[in-house]
Amino acid sequence: MPLLVAMVALVAVVASACAGNSSNDTNGATGTPVQGGTLDVGLTIDITSLNPYDGSGDTTSMILANLNAQLFKDYDHKVVPALAESLTRSADGKTATVTLRKGLKFSDGTPITPEDVVFSIEQAKAGSAYGSLYKEIITSEKASGEDKVDLTLVRPTPNLEALLSFPRAAIIPANFGGKSKSEYLQKPVGTGPYMFISRQPGVSIQLKKNPNYWDSGKPYIDTLDFQVFNNNNALTSAFQAKTVQAIPFAPEASIPSLTGANIVNTAAAATEMFFINGRTGPLSDVKVRQAISMAIDREAIVKGLRGPGDKPTATFVPASVLGSAHPAPVKGGDIEAAKQLLAASSYKDGATIKVIYPTGDDTLANTVQAMQAEVAKIGIKFDLQALDQGAWVNDVLGGKYELAYQNISANDTTADTTMQFFIASGAYGGGWSTDVAKSALTKYQTATDAAGQAAALDEFQNWLSAELPVIPTVWLRPSLVLKGSVAGYQGLDTVTQQALPFEGLWLNKS
Repeated sequence: MPLLVAMVALVAVVASACAGNSSNDTNGATGTPVQGGTLDVGLTIDITSLNPYDGSGDTTSMILANLNAQLFKDYDHKVVPALAESLTRSADGKTATVTLRKGLKFSDGTPITPEDVVFSIEQAKAGSAYGSLYKEIITSEKASGEDKVDLTLVRPTPNLEALLSFPRAAIIPANFGGKSKSEYLQKPVGTGPYMFISRQPGVSIQLKKNPNYWDSGKPYIDTLDFQVFNNNNALTSAFQAKTVQAIPFAPEASIPSLTGANIVNTAAAATEMFFINGRTGPLSDVKVRQAISMAIDREAIVKGLRGPGDKPTATFVPASVLGSAHPAPVKGGDIEAAKQLLAASSYKDGATIKVIYPTGDDTLANTVQAMQAEVAKIGIKFDLQALDQGAWVNDVLGGKYELAYQNISANDTTADTTMQFFIASGAYGGGWSTDVAKSALTKYQTATDAAGQAAALDEFQNWLSAELPVIPTVWLRPSLVLKGSVAGYQGLDTVTQQALPFEGLWLNKS
């Protein structure tokens, strides 16, 4: 079937199936929470690590969010205390004192001390992906009394509480609880709503209720059983057979067949985009990059292949953290204009470009194939190659690619980690300058109001739009699919799935 015909057909299927599904963005379950039971959760991508400071990927972030807690947390679009009771600042803003809640314990019953917080912040600063985010702000940390930690800062940081709410700022036992790091990561001890029980790589991860969780009365469900499936069809079948009750990051291609499900569209905290290696070849020419971006019809792709929460975009940071910054105008689908741009480039006769993308997401694969058909109209050939997640990450960070397609998640309530990862990864191994990103991030972090943050994001986006080191295509609002037996999902549309603790869910009595 021709691609465009397939896209039209898929739209009809989605429209038909949605009539049998119920969307619960604002009308989640109400009533008295029910304690107990096991929630079976289906995944198509396994976790990469149990290390909260280095683990990567949406699935990994979600599992770690259930195992760990931070000093602060995001709740209903606000940053509120979690393990911390409060944070106070010195007059010059360069010292912050965190006061811990009384009676805190790790999942194994060991008391949480200021020394644990100091060690955890040191680990966060040493993290491979976001370590510099903390290292460039916090110069030192020390215990101060029985329940306090003093943080010395490089500069006043109004959004410090938000930075301390990120999953990469998890609180773990000092010195890994007396074990080696590798031993600890085999069975980590955390502060989250659930505690680690077992893992079979590529098969399953099992967590159970943390009896020492700081938020008394939660979680409601006793056990979380995460099952990894080889493909979307197997996952869909398991959901229909009721052996799986929840699907986070549900593949959009599968949603039409999940009739009768409760579908919660969580916060749009990710941007799907092309990463570009601009060192040599066709992509070193800005006109080629512009021609590719102009040829992509984002509106048609979202309408034909994506879910109701997704939106076309040419803006780098996700919608959930854009704030009052101005999104870049969405252009594209103009084949004649794209041809003119290519004709003005050094590759007026076209080019073949290798595109790598990760396996495990049929919707992403279909999107790449749709864009392959569009750029072919201007004389650009995409040589598509699907790689497993680990190989894809290694090739991108090593700069061993031409074009790479994937999404980048905010994982939290601000744009800090999105921008920081651009910096820390060397613009995704693409050889681009990160000077503008560094300047914009500093301005963003020191801004005292929304207007200041917006100006910083606009500065970065204007540079991105001119240089095109990346080509954003879609803002993602991932779907969390739940069986009718799962309740307590009210408010999940305000949080990201990447940092989604299951503490507020419960199972209805059968």
